[in-house]
Amino acid sequence: MTRHFMILVVFALAAAAPSSHAQSSATLLRIATVAPPGSSFHKQLVALGAEWSKGPGAVRMDVYPGTQGGETQIVRRMRVGQVQGAMLTAIGLAEIDRSVTALQYMPMMFQSWDEVDAARESVRASLEAKLDAAGYVVLFWGDAGWVRYFSNKPVRRPADLKPMRVYASTGEGDSVRMLSAYYQPVVLDPDKMLLGLRNGMLDAVPLPAFLANFSQLPAYAPYMLDLRWAPVVGALVVTRRSWDALDEPTRAWLRSTSERAGTAIRAASRAEDDAAIRAMREKQGLKVVTPSPEEFEEWRATVAAAYPLIRDRLVPAPMYDTVTLALTKHRARAAVTR
Repeated sequence: MTRHFMILVVFALAAAAPSSHAQSSATLLRIATVAPPGSSFHKQLVALGAEWSKGPGAVRMDVYPGTQGGETQIVRRMRVGQVQGAMLTAIGLAEIDRSVTALQYMPMMFQSWDEVDAARESVRASLEAKLDAAGYVVLFWGDAGWVRYFSNKPVRRPADLKPMRVYASTGEGDSVRMLSAYYQPVVLDPDKMLLGLRNGMLDAVPLPAFLANFSQLPAYAPYMLDLRWAPVVGALVVTRRSWDALDEPTRAWLRSTSERAGTAIRAASRAEDDAAIRAMREKQGLKVVTPSPEEFEEWRATVAAAYPLIRDRLVPAPMYDTVTLALTKHRARAAVTR
C-alpha cells in the first residue's frame, strides 16, 4: 500500500523545458504543476500569481500546468533550475523528503478533513524544517480531495478488487510487490492510464474525484467505490536558492499572500470533491457503490493488516507515530465535545 493507492495521477504531456521571457523589472518564478491546463488548481495558481505581482519586488509567476512531466521529473527540474517551484502532492514531496508520506500513504487512516488538518498541523513544523534543510521553502499546504477507486465493474469488498488489473505508477518496486497481495497491479506511465482503460489493460484506477471528472473517467470506469481511501495532500514549494535571491519585504509578501491562498484552495478543493461526484453522477452516468457497514469493516480490517508494513517501510516510523498519536488525541477530544 503506497503511492499507488492514493496517487494524484498525472496527465503528463511530453516534457519540454520552459523558456524564460522575464521582464527586467520583475523577478520571474516558474511554477510547475501536474494539474491539467484549465483545471481549478491551474486557475488558482494563476490567481495567486496575480497577487504576487502586486507586491514589492513585482514577482511574476509563470505557471506550467501538465507540461513538465510527472512529479518526479518536476523535482528534477527544480534541482537543475529549470523551474523555481512547484505545487506537488506527497508523491513529489516524498522525492525531497520521505516524511511527507505520513499525510497520504496510509489508506483509510483519515476519515474526515478535520482529521487531515489535525494530522498536518501535528507535523507541519517538522516537515517544513526537513524540506527547508533539503533546499525547499513551503509557501502553503493544500489538498485535492479523497482518492477513490473507479472501475469498469462494481467493487463492494476487497475480494471484488483482488482479480482486477489496477493502475500502478512507475516507481518503487517494493510498493508494487506489496500491491500484488490486494489486486493485480499494472505498472504504466501516468499518461497511459486512460489508454489502459480503453484498451482493456486496466479494470480500475485510484483517483481523486476532481481529476476523474475533469478527464471524464466514467466513460471507461463507470463505477466508484464510495470509500475515502486517502487524502491527496500537497504543498507549494520554491527552491531555497530562488527564495534567498528575494529581499525580505518580497518574501514577506509572498508568504502572506500564499498562506491566504492555501486556506482558500483547501476550502475550494474540498467543496469541489463533492461537487465533482455529483457532476459525474448527473452528467456522466457514474454509479456510486456504497459499502454496507459490514463491508466497510471488512475494508478497514484488510487495510489495517497492512499498517505494520507501511510503518517504517513506506512512512518513516517517527512521522507515522506522530500522526497516529495526533489522530488518537483528536478523536478523543471530538468524542468529549459530542
